[in-house]
Amino acid sequence: MGILTYQPFKALYTLLAVALELTRLPLWLMIYTIRAARPHPAWTQAQAVRMRVVKAFLAHSSAVEVKTKLTLAPGKEKERFVITEPAPASVYKGPTIDSNIKPATIGATWTLKAFNPATDNADNVDVVLHFHGGAYVIGNGRDEDVGFLAKTLLKHAQVTHVFTPQYRLSSNPGGRFPAQLQDAITSYYHLIHTLKIPAHRITISGDSAGGNLAFALLRYLATHGDEVNLPQPGCAWLWSPWVDIEAASDPKNIGESPQYSTDYLGPGFGYWGATTFCPDGSGLKRSSAWLSPLNNPFATTTPIFIQTGRAEVLYDDDIKIADQFREIKGNKVELLVTDNAPHDIILVGALIGFQKDAGSIAKSAGEFLRAERAKL
Repeated sequence: MGILTYQPFKALYTLLAVALELTRLPLWLMIYTIRAARPHPAWTQAQAVRMRVVKAFLAHSSAVEVKTKLTLAPGKEKERFVITEPAPASVYKGPTIDSNIKPATIGATWTLKAFNPATDNADNVDVVLHFHGGAYVIGNGRDEDVGFLAKTLLKHAQVTHVFTPQYRLSSNPGGRFPAQLQDAITSYYHLIHTLKIPAHRITISGDSAGGNLAFALLRYLATHGDEVNLPQPGCAWLWSPWVDIEAASDPKNIGESPQYSTDYLGPGFGYWGATTFCPDGSGLKRSSAWLSPLNNPFATTTPIFIQTGRAEVLYDDDIKIADQFREIKGNKVELLVTDNAPHDIILVGALIGFQKDAGSIAKSAGEFLRAERAKL
């Protein structure tokens, strides 16, 4: 942690950062009236300006390490926010066993409506278990965080329910790996055993860091699922997944990406996430298969849909991991590349002006799900 993460330096930096960006905003508005001056010629002026604003926000937030406070209070989600207790201890195996990090009670949000086992036919639903992005350091799975994403999936992918856990964050005490994987298992166990939703009616989904977590849960189910009575899900959707934690621990890697100028992700955000998710001295390796699925593919019976943006810094990694999983006999992988799109439009499409593209990729994911189910 640097000096900027402590008061009063944090407050002073924040004040100066806000002042700086307010002086830059009119300049961006003026420059981006010229199409050739925009980071990507296919973007509108509004998209180009919004991208610059988000990039600046993430850079400054990373510098001062803004904390996301997690609470188990219902908040404005009210009855749609539910408390999920840990599964029996025997369900947590292998990489989830840690002397300092234990399974915990977490919250989760149902978007628009909660699944009700008393009235909903579990054999006729499509439930999405979605893990939010945010480099493992920000986000909470609530309406303010994933509301656009969840509503987009409900409308365009034509699923019936979206369930978004508030998993522990590595920016908070006790939030390093394997806290998030423990919470993912807790969430999946809740859907399978508490709510009695059949595994084939569940889609595991994740954007960015949430995509990394979705990969880890899929690996866990492929490795330990049979022995802990957790069958593999019917489908998986991975949106701009973050698949190389190790690379992010060296800030220069993002800066050297061919797509760096057309994305809002910067080196500080990934570095903050990587070094808190797997801190130095923790005894873990960031190249571990459980943390970095790139170059560590595995066999799975779950059909996988991967979406990435052609203009995002994770594009090359996402192409590689799709190819690596395809090479394993029995794996079913579909890759969708969205032209001109930056990182994670399914999560931030409304914020940066890519709502239409977000709806389109959600529709494709829904079609993939139904096509694969029809083969059963």
